[in-house]
Amino acid sequence: MVKTEYKTQTRQMILDYIAKNPDCIFKASEIAQSLPEVSLSTIYRNLARLEEAGMVQIVGAEKNNELQYRYTGPGRCASKMHLVCKDCGKFFHLEGPALRLLQHSIERLNGFVLDQQQSVLLGHCAVCSKRSR
Repeated sequence: MVKTEYKTQTRQMILDYIAKNPDCIFKASEIAQSLPEVSLSTIYRNLARLEEAGMVQIVGAEKNNELQYRYTGPGRCASKMHLVCKDCGKFFHLEGPALRLLQHSIERLNGFVLDQQQSVLLGHCAVCSKRSR
């Protein structure tokens, strides 16, 4: 018997929260602070289901190993790599000659082909870098 996936009100609340800021990354604990009526375990369970459905993507973990997520639902770019600021969470597209050079170099040196849709490079944006100086 095939299990049918259905939308729940809670899952939709979590998805709406993330979709309102599509160029940011989120931690489950941040979502829990903004949606206090939803337990942290429920948020994690729904984020896992949203990831399976292709609506969110895990983009790494913080020093405390807390996973970070980004919205990848309809209308979001899926074929570009992204740069993500570890300080403010802002996303930047990596495309054009820089992306082609990176892909070519990695493939030539390592024989490794990048999956653009799943690839995120973490660092510090220009604004946050200036603030930390």
